[in-house]
Amino acid sequence: MKKNSLIFGTLLLVLSMIFISCSSDDENSEASKGEIAIASSVLNPDGISGSLYLQLIDDLSPNTYDNKTAIPFTLNNDQIVVKGNDIYILPFAESDVIEKYRRGSDKTLTKSGELIMEANSSPVSIVVQNETKAYVALLGRPKILIINPTTMQKTGEIDITAYGIGDENPDANQMVIRDGMLYVGLAQMVGGYYPDPERAKVDVLIINTEADTVMKMITEENTGMSQPTRPVADDDYHIFVDENNDIYILCLGGFGAVPGHKVGILRIKDGETEFDANYAINVTDGSINGENNVVAAMTYVQYAGNGKLYVQAFIPAYYSNPANYLEDRVCVPLEIDLYAKTMKTLGFPRGKSYGCTGIYKDKIVFGLSTDTDNGFFTYDLNTGEISSEAVIKTIGTPILFRHLGE
Repeated sequence: MKKNSLIFGTLLLVLSMIFISCSSDDENSEASKGEIAIASSVLNPDGISGSLYLQLIDDLSPNTYDNKTAIPFTLNNDQIVVKGNDIYILPFAESDVIEKYRRGSDKTLTKSGELIMEANSSPVSIVVQNETKAYVALLGRPKILIINPTTMQKTGEIDITAYGIGDENPDANQMVIRDGMLYVGLAQMVGGYYPDPERAKVDVLIINTEADTVMKMITEENTGMSQPTRPVADDDYHIFVDENNDIYILCLGGFGAVPGHKVGILRIKDGETEFDANYAINVTDGSINGENNVVAAMTYVQYAGNGKLYVQAFIPAYYSNPANYLEDRVCVPLEIDLYAKTMKTLGFPRGKSYGCTGIYKDKIVFGLSTDTDNGFFTYDLNTGEISSEAVIKTIGTPILFRHLGE
């Protein structure tokens, strides 16, 4: 348990490095332009502090990008969330201001607003319902904020204190809206980032978005899974709706650090507000074609349609001895077929614990820092071809790829 706890704590550290704290004073006068947002991180010699560089590019044409025209930020415990042409900076820690940037008609980013919150709110997710209404999940307080995403003003809040188990905060994580209902993953963490070791269950809160009241909390307790969705994530696919209007939920099981808790995927079918009792993918104990080691977490997630989900699997067996938690390559890109319930590796080299996964047209894009390359590798959805090296090379570790406007 002590070794697993160390791995988990270090994973949180390196995952937090993909996020940023930003200020308009840092903007580069020669801003980049384009339709794709990419970011890379450059660490200082201490291995913890450093800088993050955000820039826009036009397409996936092979290229090497330095950071001369990127917007520099300070590495922090904040995260980037992309919604259409808007980029929200959610201050997971060390700040209480949500900042919003927008890509304009000239294809450059400008700051378009901010929202000052209560101290220690730790927002971790934002879901935009329309131009005047969005929901923000708080990890630090038992609340779901309601805001106007255009004016960046708070318009209300939903108290979820009553749904905490073990304490008064159920630890709201990632969210999705389907059919007028907001589905919220609840981590139910006790004494830090861990779920209760004695409670391997999955809780999801369902909120009516017309009345902004809690409809109910549903609980799955037969699979051994826990911790639905990731507390800090720059993607929307730890909980998402597919083309059949089914909701899929990735469960992290305490990042492999809590014995008996499983990593896997659950489903809530179209028209239902309960877990599908006939559906589960147990990733912890499941068979992965091309990989024999145990997966401790699924990070950097992208859904591509037709039941195909692409993730980077965190596999502690690939740590060196002694472990170098910042440099060891322990993440393996996987394809998960949600409909066939199969998993396979794709043939990419392993990457560091921090990276990203995205999509651009007919290609899945994996941000990987491998033994030989830093940058964005591609997987062709039509042919199954993978790039033998990074198509786009970066100075620093690639940690964000998002196609704006979608």
